[in-house]
Amino acid sequence: MTDPDVSTLASLQQQCEKLLTRIQHLEDIEAIRRLRDQYHERVNEDAGDRLWELFAPEASVVYSGRPEVRGQENIREFFVSFPVQAARQFVHSHAIQVDGDRGTGTSYLDGRPVRDGKSYYVVGRFDDEYIRIDGRWAFQRVVLTVHYMVEASDRWDHLIPLKKPSPEFQ
Repeated sequence: MTDPDVSTLASLQQQCEKLLTRIQHLEDIEAIRRLRDQYHERVNEDAGDRLWELFAPEASVVYSGRPEVRGQENIREFFVSFPVQAARQFVHSHAIQVDGDRGTGTSYLDGRPVRDGKSYYVVGRFDDEYIRIDGRWAFQRVVLTVHYMVEASDRWDHLIPLKKPSPEFQ
């Protein structure tokens, strides 16, 4: 090989390495986006009692003015008792930053909970920290800040069938 051929190969190798790094970065962002989507799918499908599965073992949750909840088992208990079972949540504008096996993100919440026989509109923001454990992304910290919650004029919970919580969580 001549020198130009070696330099061409080296250049191609560098380009391939850059592309692989970019692809991994994009795959990480997409995996984190899917994690946030799974959170709201579980709420919307009345599986809020399984939200804890999306969290790292030493994770924490802070829901708008409530005390911080730490650790998977405490997070499981929190979501079993928290009224996510009669709620529908929609997120948008999910911005994600990734640095190796850690990441951060923000997203905005448009929620429709029913509590004490009343329907509400909730608008807020999620601030998340993510961690990759054994190749899988999980929540390390979730902070929900509610911007406002107002009563809606009509209830919606009678319009769709809500699943009953499993007996072990009643």
